[in-house]
Amino acid sequence: MLKAIYELKSPDIEKAAHAIAVGQSVGNPYVRNSRETKALVKKHAATVESIEGGKVTVRFPAVNFGPRDGISFMMSVLMGGQMDIDLIEGCKLLDVEFGPLLRRFSGPRFGLEQIRQMTGAVDRPLIGGIVKPKIGLTPDGLAEVCREMAEGGVDFIKEDEILGDPSWCPLRKRVPAVAEALKGFRTVYAPCITADGDEVVRRARLAKSLGATAVHVNLWSGLGSYARIREKVEIPIFFQKSGDKVFTTGHHSLQFSLLCKLIRLIGCDFTHVGMWGGYMSEPEVELRERLYALQGPWCELPRVVPSFSCGAHPGMVQALVKRFGNDIMVTSGGAIHGHPLGTRAGAMAFRQALSASTPPPELAAAIEEWGLVR
Repeated sequence: MLKAIYELKSPDIEKAAHAIAVGQSVGNPYVRNSRETKALVKKHAATVESIEGGKVTVRFPAVNFGPRDGISFMMSVLMGGQMDIDLIEGCKLLDVEFGPLLRRFSGPRFGLEQIRQMTGAVDRPLIGGIVKPKIGLTPDGLAEVCREMAEGGVDFIKEDEILGDPSWCPLRKRVPAVAEALKGFRTVYAPCITADGDEVVRRARLAKSLGATAVHVNLWSGLGSYARIREKVEIPIFFQKSGDKVFTTGHHSLQFSLLCKLIRLIGCDFTHVGMWGGYMSEPEVELRERLYALQGPWCELPRVVPSFSCGAHPGMVQALVKRFGNDIMVTSGGAIHGHPLGTRAGAMAFRQALSASTPPPELAAAIEEWGLVR
């Protein structure tokens, strides 16, 4: 049995709950037919377990989900056609209890613990760097940026989500250039491979063969794409959430903490979890809920590396660690490359911020530029 918890807005909550249960299982929520036998309904119909104000819990029989249906089919059941009917003015999917279906998901192939071993960051937060400018660099120029970040001490580098496979900086040329530039470093490098269908898997295979040590995929490739990469290619996966508010805000949406559960189930090793402070600051309590979904004991799958970014700078590293602990990654683009002393110094400042009691010159310059957050 799979249990889904919704927050509904409707002039008739009970009728709306019934519409979801029946309409997302056996048939039309209002019209019965002769083929809907008692035996069929007993076996396949979802049922309303409870209604508390606008919060509704619906139970879906596990038998309705085939062994290879996957996350895409599951979400089409949980947030499908009944969300569109006039009776349901708002529907937010708050949480899902997967029950026996949890065993169908493999989770991260690597996860936090193996990423720590890969990078050598075994007992501290990880530091991530984002390539800037987002687009326009040649393969050699991109490789130079990555090497400077690695020299400064970042553990992880990802390209921006709007760098695809353009003729002026194709994957086939830029990935080996970066791999060569990072020789001798333990920095994980994730080129952006966002694409459709089988193409994203092809790009994952290509990137790995050319020397990439992770891949970066935006959510617009679809949740099933991540599961497919996890199944077919042995490489860490970064889930980029850019654009998530289309799905996680508004009248019909899903809770971001639930999205984090799904990210863990489908096999992603890193994800952008959001940000406290910066230019996209979110409530601490919500971020903690996301961390629990990514790393908590609600399942036995490996833990996901949560990346805090969007306005991170060295002066807020200790504040993030104080609030969210060591099992995080602090990731930046602007405050690394925009550092007064350059990219290498910007990366150094982030590493120094993890432990320095007296700020070295690079960290001092960053604090002078962006301030100190406590």
